[in-house]
Amino acid sequence: MCRFRISTILELLSSRDCVNFKNIRPKHLKYMLIFPLAPVFANMQDSLFSASALGLDAMTLIGSAYCIGAGLFFAFTKPGSLVKISRALALCAAILFTFWSIIGESGLSLVIAILFAAALGGCAALASFAYTFALNNTERLTGAACISLFFAFNQIDFGLSLLSGSFSRLYLTLLVIGSCVCLSLYESADFCISNDRDDMKMNPPLMLTLFFFVAHYISEIFYTYMPGASSKSAMIANGAVGLIVVVLVISLQFLTKRSVLNMCNLFFVAMIITYALYFLPDGSALRNAARFVHGFEQIGYIASYYLLGCVFKKHGNFRLFKLCIVVILPLSMLSYLIPGAISAYAPRALPLIATLTTSILFIAFILLSPSYAAHLFCAEWSDNFSCADMDESKADTLFEELGLSPRERETAAILLQGKNAKQIASELDINTNTVNFHIKNLYKKLDIGSRAELFAMLNSSKN
Repeated sequence: MCRFRISTILELLSSRDCVNFKNIRPKHLKYMLIFPLAPVFANMQDSLFSASALGLDAMTLIGSAYCIGAGLFFAFTKPGSLVKISRALALCAAILFTFWSIIGESGLSLVIAILFAAALGGCAALASFAYTFALNNTERLTGAACISLFFAFNQIDFGLSLLSGSFSRLYLTLLVIGSCVCLSLYESADFCISNDRDDMKMNPPLMLTLFFFVAHYISEIFYTYMPGASSKSAMIANGAVGLIVVVLVISLQFLTKRSVLNMCNLFFVAMIITYALYFLPDGSALRNAARFVHGFEQIGYIASYYLLGCVFKKHGNFRLFKLCIVVILPLSMLSYLIPGAISAYAPRALPLIATLTTSILFIAFILLSPSYAAHLFCAEWSDNFSCADMDESKADTLFEELGLSPRERETAAILLQGKNAKQIASELDINTNTVNFHIKNLYKKLDIGSRAELFAMLNSSKN
């Protein structure tokens, strides 16, 4: 077992990532956009649905349906049927949304809204799979940042009423249309990486990444039920800081190349401060400051989705991804039900429970620092965060055993995608002569003379 040391934390803080806008491929926008489109809905229910049932507000009911739908529909998905199910779910969501738009607010509209949320949750689950396995590191980070961008703009508009009351429905309509268009453009060939790795198992990097993802989700959702969280002034403050956070994230990752670990720490600190400020007198300046500090919640979204996508691309496959979606997302509805019930029956206890929960999760995160260093941010394969994308584990392991350098392994992985030297140079942001130099060296080390022999070597290792 790893011992907790200050040097471990310092080593983690010095770790770096590397992303470059040049790595964004226009044809992959359909995978980048659908991911932020569908999840944004989960943060909008309270401004769209005001009905309630079973003693729970619409946000709790619809948020729970969203989580259940994500797991339920993905449970019936197979690699070969992923594209068909994506299109079917998009069509189903569009039809339910149309019915909901036509009828007035009533018990029936709430039922349709719940079904619509379940279908959209299924779309989000399929989108998250595409986000993980079809995108590279830069595309993944940019797509995650779009979540914050969309959400922040929506909050600001809601608070300022720039487009009157019609904006929420108009915005949701655009989300549904955008989701349907993106899902209809999915291509099976872009997901083949996840199908060729049958021997993958749940390992420490995946479990550590899932811990932060779940911890972030649980910590953040409590704020939704805090007093005044949905007020217009809170929305404006939250949205404005959210926009600043997006700029901060872009600066951290694209300019300073700092590790995503810094975003994880900053998220926890911001959430603890937010909840702690709720113990101060209502109406005080510091109490009002909580709504500004909470804007840093967006950094948690970006960090958790980006990290989860990268690590699953490296160590996961379709089977493991489905297991996590089917188990975790339906259970995550508890993150709506529990704070929703506390808010309804013991509202005064909510700040204390939120603060304690977030603090415990942060302490656990810090105590796990040795494991995060050993298995994730400072692991032998962590140089993948500094590459254009996460290498395929089987090929990466083989090439590492055969003595290839990290850059040569990266070049070999892209060669296996069928790309030429010019395309590799563009993706790695180096010149063509350097690419040819790496190709020559890796061919020499592997004792081969062509790309065909490289494919043959990999296939031989699989067999």
